[in-house]
Amino acid sequence: MDNIITISFDDIDSQYGGCTTHFTGIFLYEIKNKIKLIDYPLLVRLNPGIPWKTRGNASTALRFIYNNPDEIFEIAKNLVEEYINPRPPSPNKKPGIVVTQGKVWEEDNFKNFYKKALSDVVLLDEAINILEKNKALYYGGKGLIGATAAQGSLGLYEPYTFELIFYRIPDNWDKERCVRDDMVLKIEKSLPGCSINNYDYIKERTSVKPNGPDPILSGFRGSCEKLLWKYEYSLCETPHFALLFRSNQHTSYGLFNDLFPYPYRNVEIEGYVLNIKVLPKGHVIVSINTKYGIFDISLYKDTGPLNEAAKLLAKGDYIKVQGSVRPYFYNSNPTISAYSMEVIYVNQIKKTLSPRCPLCGNRMKSLGHNKGYRCEKCGFITKQTDKIEIKMNRKLLPGIYMPETGELMHLQKEKYTILPILTNFNYIDLNQIFKIYSNQ
Repeated sequence: MDNIITISFDDIDSQYGGCTTHFTGIFLYEIKNKIKLIDYPLLVRLNPGIPWKTRGNASTALRFIYNNPDEIFEIAKNLVEEYINPRPPSPNKKPGIVVTQGKVWEEDNFKNFYKKALSDVVLLDEAINILEKNKALYYGGKGLIGATAAQGSLGLYEPYTFELIFYRIPDNWDKERCVRDDMVLKIEKSLPGCSINNYDYIKERTSVKPNGPDPILSGFRGSCEKLLWKYEYSLCETPHFALLFRSNQHTSYGLFNDLFPYPYRNVEIEGYVLNIKVLPKGHVIVSINTKYGIFDISLYKDTGPLNEAAKLLAKGDYIKVQGSVRPYFYNSNPTISAYSMEVIYVNQIKKTLSPRCPLCGNRMKSLGHNKGYRCEKCGFITKQTDKIEIKMNRKLLPGIYMPETGELMHLQKEKYTILPILTNFNYIDLNQIFKIYSNQ
């Protein structure tokens, strides 16, 4: 395809509201009569362990055919300034806009930068260096990191999911969201196993509504883009508009790597369990011995099944943990917050007991070293000196343990989800992915 343009955005939000995905929908509507989309709008989740980003840590991108990248760039800059003017970002946030030409998602510098941004810390200078070498058009500050990563994201033959996001009428931004839990559950049960992380069956409520003053009403995730529109019937307030994104979320693509566990990295690390400590609030700290040294694994109570499995661990078990490295220590050891845990080997625990009385079956008591045993119930005495060794039953089984649905990180894959793979790009009908409900 000729004249391919990719424009990407990040940090177009603030503590006062706004949202990068919401802005992307507004921008797409602004240029819709000029361009031909060759891909769905992209929702690109990045390293969830970065503390100075929002929990979702998302950037966006649009890929389309057009002959004038400079015009698109100017429209984007003006619209960004207009969008953030009533809601200025905090001092450490500044929007980022990147415009490139060609199939940049196939270029190694962009692809490698994207992969690093999924699991590690990347610097603004790294992003600008790539943009300068590529002669890209760019504007902004820290948001350029996410915007640059989005350029190299979601190429061909990578797993992906969809998210259908409904946005609120501006007058409703500071009001309680209205989505019917019972209808979400009913619709979910009608779908052919393609819904992802939309309903928490343990807490019996939806996991589709954000908190805060942002413009998102709800976001429904899955691998079946057309069927996701059924969730429209669960809304009990009129949306402003809706936009369907293709995304890397819930794919675990590039999320965990076997790297030295420096702070803020997402890592996959394995080792033998040394000890387990259950804290007063129910959180669990598991110390493991790995090839990189001893690390404390934190498994929070909110993770449900993952936390409960951690309580059943014992010294000598061998586990593999996926998680984010924290910049603090618990027992003088570096800490990793666990996203998931695979129990590879369950240690066989043995316990030694005094023998039972052959007359009454009561457990006998030792008379001293090598002096035999006496039954306190019936008085029987034996010169037997050996204790009995028994194997303890372990409730923990080998396998993969995950948090409950509503506690999954945005990038984290559900255990048994089968994901689609894109093999070529096609023109996208805007009417199939964008819907306006209100002109307010």
